[in-house]
Amino acid sequence: MSGGWTCSHQIGNICDLLNRVCEPGTKGCTLYGKALFSDPTTPSNEAIERRERMRNKIEMEELIKKARSGI
Repeated sequence: MSGGWTCSHQIGNICDLLNRVCEPGTKGCTLYGKALFSDPTTPSNEAIERRERMRNKIEMEELIKKARSGI
């Protein structure tokens, strides 16, 4: 069964950008940090989760700052 998308950098099973076997979502892949994959161990998922944690931390710090200043 083939997937519903193709990558312009994939030639056969080789990534033309990384010059190795294509592993969608690995560091260096154009999808890294931009797409969630069904495999929870995909590095792209970890990057997205890190970015989300950082965003939440910043939002929480801003809320605390506003609460302390009485806004």
